[in-house]
Amino acid sequence: MARITFQPNRRIYDVEDGARLIDICDELDDVSLSFGCTEGTCGVCELTVVSGMENLSRLTEEEKDYLLEEDLEKGMRLGCQIKVRKGEVVLTWKGNRAK
Repeated sequence: MARITFQPNRRIYDVEDGARLIDICDELDDVSLSFGCTEGTCGVCELTVVSGMENLSRLTEEEKDYLLEEDLEKGMRLGCQIKVRKGEVVLTWKGNRAK
């Protein structure tokens, strides 16, 4: 089991290894991370990996196309593209931008 901490919501969950973040968030009522297109092109689900980057799936081409190099260096990812492979991961984001 992997463990994911959602900092803005102060919530910690144990999740199946290899689970997609978008699926995890769909099942949880108390996580405020928003998703838009779900294809990595709109940026609504931008987040920052505080720790545990090594426990996530590799960057997708969509993320490389959308995020700037300096964003990637700061640990930014697109939530719709992430799989939590194993271990512990801590994520944060600015807030609920999509209505």
